[in-house]
Amino acid sequence: MIVALTGFMASGKTTFGRAAADRLGWRFVDLDERIAARYGTPADIFATRGEACFRDVEAQMLSEALDTTDDTVLALGGGTILREAHLRLVKAHATLLWLDTAFDIILSELGNADRPLVRGKSLAQIRQLYDVRRPLYAAAADHIFPITTTDYDRVVADLALTIKSL
Repeated sequence: MIVALTGFMASGKTTFGRAAADRLGWRFVDLDERIAARYGTPADIFATRGEACFRDVEAQMLSEALDTTDDTVLALGGGTILREAHLRLVKAHATLLWLDTAFDIILSELGNADRPLVRGKSLAQIRQLYDVRRPLYAAAADHIFPITTTDYDRVVADLALTIKSL
């Protein structure tokens, strides 16, 4: 089984996904890490070749990541499912779990992170992007996992139980 985690940037897809996979004894794959290992960081690709090129690279790496029979937790990029073809591919091969992380938690996690879509943006602009994406994640998700606490151990334990129950 593949459980693909979606959600806004800094929602915990990598951090909590990796820990939950470890707890379950499952394989963990981070799509952005795979892209970075082969092509350079998503931020670099955005800056040098643009978002369209990044999304094409993402499509190739997504297809490879979904080609497994191992129990896998797959952390998607924050914008992966926004491309219809990517969403169809994920839905054909995985259960899509949305990490619905509270905005204040995301904001504290963003910190000084180099995220192309928030670089140079005001708090209001980041909030607007968050608000635009939330209904898209909700509509796409097979299941929703709300994150309203910064209690790491609690989130990991609850996420592992949720994944196991799917």
